[in-house]
Amino acid sequence: MAGKIDNRNNGNSGAWTNGLIIAAVAIFVAAPILATFVGATSGNSAQGHLWSVNAARYLSTTVALCALVGIGVAILGGGAAMITALTDFPGRRYFEIALVLPFAIPAYVAAYAYADFFGPFGFVASIFGADATPEIRTLIGAAFILVLTTYPYVYLAMRASLAARSAAFMEAARMLGASPARAATRVLLAAGRPALIGGLALALMETAADYGVADFFGVPTLSVGIFRTWYGLGDLAGATQLAVGLFLLAMLLILIEEAGRRGRVDDNVKAHRGRVRLRLSRSHASAAIFACSLPLIFGFLIPASVLVAKLDSHFAVGAVRGLMQSVSNTALLAVAGAAIATALAVLLAYAARKTRSKLGAVLLRVSTLGYAIPGAVIAIGILALMATLGRFSGIAIAGGIGVLLYAYVARFLTASYNATSGGLQQISPQMDAAAQSLGADPVRILKDVHWPQMRGAALAGAAIVAIDIAKELPATLLLRSFNFETLSTRIYRLASDERLADAAPAALILIALGLIPAIALSLFGTNKNARKSDTASAGDFVGEA
Repeated sequence: MAGKIDNRNNGNSGAWTNGLIIAAVAIFVAAPILATFVGATSGNSAQGHLWSVNAARYLSTTVALCALVGIGVAILGGGAAMITALTDFPGRRYFEIALVLPFAIPAYVAAYAYADFFGPFGFVASIFGADATPEIRTLIGAAFILVLTTYPYVYLAMRASLAARSAAFMEAARMLGASPARAATRVLLAAGRPALIGGLALALMETAADYGVADFFGVPTLSVGIFRTWYGLGDLAGATQLAVGLFLLAMLLILIEEAGRRGRVDDNVKAHRGRVRLRLSRSHASAAIFACSLPLIFGFLIPASVLVAKLDSHFAVGAVRGLMQSVSNTALLAVAGAAIATALAVLLAYAARKTRSKLGAVLLRVSTLGYAIPGAVIAIGILALMATLGRFSGIAIAGGIGVLLYAYVARFLTASYNATSGGLQQISPQMDAAAQSLGADPVRILKDVHWPQMRGAALAGAAIVAIDIAKELPATLLLRSFNFETLSTRIYRLASDERLADAAPAALILIALGLIPAIALSLFGTNKNARKSDTASAGDFVGEA
């Protein structure tokens, strides 16, 4: 009897420990958001009526930008997914991977490159003349840049969905007399709507969170308004109120994304059969190659080529020293942030594995909310939190590496947790029971049983977090110490001063870093879908287009 009581007590103690871990991480992530709401409701903007007019303008412009980007990414990403997933043409395998390359270019870097490309001394002006160059620094121009850099969200989601379903749905449609084109557009596209909505929501989250493109093109979005209100006017109350508006918009997009995922979960397993591809005639194959080439050319090749062309072999010694310092600072923040995020992700995933309570599930959702929250919102929340702590403690807290790491970990913990949790889920709970029966405590089980098997997934998550930290711009601009520069802030400062040649080396370094997850995502999606293919039945339903 005593042994049973001890086991029950140990189980209760473990449940409390796991619950406390999840609650602590949830408070860690939610504290800046709570501080933002407190700051927004407890203080009034110093600008009065002028602020309310500007706030309406910021909100309406953000909604308009999201609408334009949403239409663009749905057409571009969905169209590219349908072509590569459902048809067969020369170069298809190449395009399946290459269409993800625009992911590697931060949106603000693409904006700087295109401003030079269409500028009075750029490539277009040198051919057609300065009077023939379009004005890109507009709302339409910002939408153009953001469509090119975010359409891979829709492309990846739609391609995976269509490739998994194509045989079963196409077979049913063809048996009812539908042509291949009609079956693809009326049946498969409708069936892939949840994936489209999910990818679209992610693209819109990036659009709402963007600061670099909107600021450089003079588009007054909520993110730009936050910076102008805080930096230009010194109005923290007004900045927190704008941050709340941006946060609520992000939450709306999260609800849309979750609705899309619920649609995918409800899919019938029988629908996930091998892929089927339509053989394209020569003319249609040429059209498919042209259509797939456009987003690759405009989304990756043109901005990358502009930056390469801007490289100067006579790079000044001082500029090299500044670049190396920015690389060093970026590496410090990326490695430290990734290490902290991975450690917290391992604790969180391990605690979530042992927790079954509804409260624990809610707190876990809060803990992994940061990735969808714009960097400007988290940064303003941390500033509001520091201001609140300063009022109570009487100690002024300035920005610095510690504050930056807090912002990075709070925002990018989700990426590390998803990767770590995915690796941990592959380990059977029976292995835990076997280790416990041999007298191993939880720490030893994690060290000797779980970690060796989930190490690859955890390190992959750490790599994603490190690259995200290197590319993060709004939070870094708001929270960095004076004269502390990373690659992203160096690019922003130099490009804003129309010194793209000096910013090009740092921008190309960021692009090179971004190529790693972009290509990995594409290869993973391609290989995963290939494993699901049913080549025996696919050939029976290949149509002629």
